[in-house]
Amino acid sequence: MDLHHQFEVAAAVDHTWSAFLDMPRVAPCMPGAEVTEVIDERNIKGGARVKVGPLNLRFAGQAEITQIDDSSRSALMIAKGSDAKGRGSAETEVRFSLTEAGDDRTLVDLHTELTLSGSVAQYGRVSGLIDEIANQLIAEFVENLEVELAQAATPTAAPAPTPKAVSGLSVFFRALGALIKKWFRRS
Repeated sequence: MDLHHQFEVAAAVDHTWSAFLDMPRVAPCMPGAEVTEVIDERNIKGGARVKVGPLNLRFAGQAEITQIDDSSRSALMIAKGSDAKGRGSAETEVRFSLTEAGDDRTLVDLHTELTLSGSVAQYGRVSGLIDEIANQLIAEFVENLEVELAQAATPTAAPAPTPKAVSGLSVFFRALGALIKKWFRRS
């Protein structure tokens, strides 16, 4: 399944690019994600907790930035993880590129190729549901990323709040609601 997201963050492009390449720094901005081991500057091990419908999944895996083009501020990250109870796995290839959006803002373009298997894959069969869940997660990621970037820009400021873990059921129902609204708009 292919997903595309584009968003702006309130930080200069060089500052944002540096953050995106610092996986231990940016990974915790994704709701439900945690870094458990830093292998090197481009490889980490970690986990993610997500509850979707009746499934409470805890993925453990590894992520690696495999390609970096500093001149175009683009990169490729590959991540793989499996549910601890053997109910499924996920593999992603995320291509991201950053461009200046003016006034110390950065436009981020994400292309994600997501492959799900096992029990979790059944949710991929519901047309648009995974896309809507991804939209909700990206929105929370952007909020957390902006907090992280602001804190790094002003280190003497009060510590930023810890990014909150994903509330899977809440995300699921918000995504389902957004999907239903789209269906009614089409009719």
